Amino acid sequence: MKILIIEDEQNNADRLVRLIRTIKPEAEIADVLGNNEEIKQFFERETTLPDVIFADIQLGDGLSFEGLKLAPQSVPVIFTTAYDKYAIQAFKFNSFDYLLKPIDFDELRLALLKVEKKTVATLEAVSHLLETVGGIRYRERFLIARRDTFNVVLVSELSHICIKDGVVRLYTVNKKSHTFNLSLDELEQQLDPKRFMRVNRQFIVSATSVEKLSTFFLGKIRIHLKEYPDLEIIVSRDKVASVKKWLNY
Repeated sequence: MKILIIEDEQNNADRLVRLIRTIKPEAEIADVLGNNEEIKQFFERETTLPDVIFADIQLGDGLSFEGLKLAPQSVPVIFTTAYDKYAIQAFKFNSFDYLLKPIDFDELRLALLKVEKKTVATLEAVSHLLETVGGIRYRERFLIARRDTFNVVLVSELSHICIKDGVVRLYTVNKKSHTFNLSLDELEQQLDPKRFMRVNRQFIVSATSVEKLSTFFLGKIRIHLKEYPDLEIIVSRDKVASVKKWLNY
């Protein structure tokens, strides 16, 4: 079985490869692609098709559906996602298979079994899926509880979100901060990926608040925010390309 993986997080990609090789040691990993441009280049140059595509939805340069438009219609696709309920409803409607992150070993095993039995939908429904998920509404505001009142904080006012000592805090461009009771994983999926990016395990940043990038040790980069110039946000080497692509998109 020849498998193509689309995933822009190196740790997630490595884990998926390990799980696949545990379940099917004979499987061949055709490639691991991290953005839509790489997806397009892959299908422009490759003559031997993969037997299945495992595709993350949110990439640094947008949704992977865009790159998959060039994929042959006969190739089955399984989305690996932490996406919200609207997208999952779309998958169910179109009979696409999907795996929620973090990927479960047994669910992956069953997904590979579906591929062998040819019960996974192919990319013929991608155009309809695009129309369906196009209706997803991203979060536009937060309702923050403060004692006996609730304050409204607009997403457009956010500079960044971070987690420290297990507490998630929202930071606004006017230097205010608020605690919030959702995890960074949950917030990452509720925010528009064109406007916000999870740049490391601790931080989600707003593109409009990024002032510049600077080089750091061992191929890493530092993100400098306009409103919080002293804040040190470090991006690992394997995510540098995705961050640059996101800011240049």
